[in-house]
Amino acid sequence: MNYNLMPVKYFIDVVQTNGFISAAKRNYVSETAVSSAIKKLESELGQKLLNRSAGELSLTPVGKEFYHRAVEIVDLYTEIWRHPDPHPDQLLRIHFFQGLENETAKFAAKLPSSYEISFDEESLSTGIKRLINGNFDLLVGFQLAFVGNTKILSWPFEKVSFDLLFNKQECEQFHGEIKDLAQNCTLYMQNWKTTGIMDIQTAMLDAYNRDDWGHGTVAEVNSFAAACLKVNFGGGMTMVPHSFTLPKYCDNINRIAPRHLKQAFNVVIALSPAISDDVKKMVQKVTTLSY
Repeated sequence: MNYNLMPVKYFIDVVQTNGFISAAKRNYVSETAVSSAIKKLESELGQKLLNRSAGELSLTPVGKEFYHRAVEIVDLYTEIWRHPDPHPDQLLRIHFFQGLENETAKFAAKLPSSYEISFDEESLSTGIKRLINGNFDLLVGFQLAFVGNTKILSWPFEKVSFDLLFNKQECEQFHGEIKDLAQNCTLYMQNWKTTGIMDIQTAMLDAYNRDDWGHGTVAEVNSFAAACLKVNFGGGMTMVPHSFTLPKYCDNINRIAPRHLKQAFNVVIALSPAISDDVKKMVQKVTTLSY
């Protein structure tokens, strides 16, 4: 039995960064090493995980199932080695959904100095389940992800705005209102369709479509960075948090902040059911002062 998790980690990173080069950079190895490891992984599984064609990557049906299981397994393995703290009551494990790094830092800065804090990023597909299971203490996420979930207590922390990113060349070549250009653009969005609680992607599209905005087809990606790269090098548009920093060399982007997306989404601090009453009171106090 093969217990080497690095090929699995490479596969996860290829999916999350939407490329072999970016996955290689994340792991400080060559692109060849990543590609070879995934090919060997597919061979050992006897199944194809990735479709590779014309520079585009997509998951096969088997790849989608394997990805979700792989993320959970690698996360659990990581937890084994993390924080063997003799005083776990002084450790606060704060995780966050991708794109909410700044909000998480802002929240952490308000916490009492008596806490030792650890941070990690969570996948939407497994993050809520892991929070309920007590794999970490707090989860910073969009309120939409927790609507209707009676197992999780959360408090509102901040309202966040979203910006729209357009391909600069397409904007320069189009003579008309930006709204009219948007009507025919591919809109790249994070793969947030299934949460088990609420369809976040639909809710975000509803918010986008206000004030007579529209879009062409919707294409799914795994991160805000991947969406930005798609727009920069291939055209189209995407929605990103106002605090999102463009990746390097993305200079073919027009960024606008439409009025209807200003403070359009609520960010909350969600608590694990296993958290202590003292931490609950502390988080409630911090969020009440902030909101």
